[in-house]
Amino acid sequence: MGKRDYAVRLYGKFGHVCNLSHDDPEGISAGLITSIHDGVKTLIARGVNPVDFMADRIDILRDCVITGDEICGGVVPADAFGRKWRDETGRLYQFLANEADIVDRVFAGLPLRLKPCTYSSTLTIH
Repeated sequence: MGKRDYAVRLYGKFGHVCNLSHDDPEGISAGLITSIHDGVKTLIARGVNPVDFMADRIDILRDCVITGDEICGGVVPADAFGRKWRDETGRLYQFLANEADIVDRVFAGLPLRLKPCTYSSTLTIH
């Protein structure tokens, strides 16, 4: 089971999905936002701080489920852009996890709840 399948299992089908591997982060508004790590890459290439960008849209994101790949482990990229992308993605994940009510990690098809729901909004990170 992948992250998207897991989100659908928990919350049902989403009317609109924003996939940041090909959708523009500027138009972020969907029940499910996938590939947030690719959105970070796009924002960095434009000279935009990803945390500031998402913080400015936090009210929109509160009703979203957000998924992204873990790119912060393993071998450190050799090029400067790759290192910046990895660092900024990690910072954004920390920011979103702090703001989220629920944070789950899906690894090898197995979900692990890292942060249980304690509030009423639905910003969820997978």
